[in-house]
Amino acid sequence: MSNPCIICVAITGSLAPGSPWCGAGIGAYQKTLNEWSIAAGGHTRTGLEDNVRLDKDTLAPSNAALVQRVAEMCEQHGRPVATWQQARQILDIPMS
Repeated sequence: MSNPCIICVAITGSLAPGSPWCGAGIGAYQKTLNEWSIAAGGHTRTGLEDNVRLDKDTLAPSNAALVQRVAEMCEQHGRPVATWQQARQILDIPMS
């Protein structure tokens, strides 16, 4: 069976070559989608608005804990975390 993330990345790349993209998972799927997105070269989002747990038995104590988990994933994949200035540039949002 094919990885659905790879299929989505391929479709996105063919429809909008070079466009930034982001994967987001809700609830129990957040960690999986974060990992897939980072590994496939995309961006990701995380936070208590989408998921309140670090794992099935542990409530996340804060947004910072979820962000730290994603930052560690980025490090494992050699993907630096964007600064707020870099994020604005990636999204073509003016600095002022």
